[in-house]
Amino acid sequence: LVDAAVSLLLIFLVLATRAEDAQKEKRCQTPAIAPHRVEKVISDCQDEIKLAILQEALEELEQSTAVLASRVKRDLFTEDERLIAGCLLQCVYRKVRAVDATGFPTREGLTRLYAEGVQERGYYLATARASQQCLQTAHQRRLVGKPSGKQACNLAYDTFECISNKISEYCNGTN
Repeated sequence: LVDAAVSLLLIFLVLATRAEDAQKEKRCQTPAIAPHRVEKVISDCQDEIKLAILQEALEELEQSTAVLASRVKRDLFTEDERLIAGCLLQCVYRKVRAVDATGFPTREGLTRLYAEGVQERGYYLATARASQQCLQTAHQRRLVGKPSGKQACNLAYDTFECISNKISEYCNGTN
């Protein structure tokens, strides 16, 4: 869980570093407060995620010990890492009110989260555009009903990854 939180924080820091590199062009000037706020929210979410993971692990152990024993460890780690990061993101989205009543991320909420404190209009618009495009893709894949459990975590991770990639494209001048 700590590795996932560190990975998530590193992703945000990479985006901030890319933004600093792009400052030569006056693009993607990330305020220092945004990573600290996200770090605090991630910290607040860790206990909640730990309990959910432990509960799910207990349920899976009760259902099928044999299936767990036959899985390849590296594949399980990769899936778990992605799931934990997604669950942390879903928790962050929920705590900063970036989701609607069904738990699905909103364009306004994601734009507010990822562009918080940014003064550059281009970065803000790129974030809003990325949020809209990524959510359209997510809506197309979404099952009917409220996202929950692994589905909600995977949705949060996929949305974050999509938005991060599109913001990176903007910051690098490739879009």
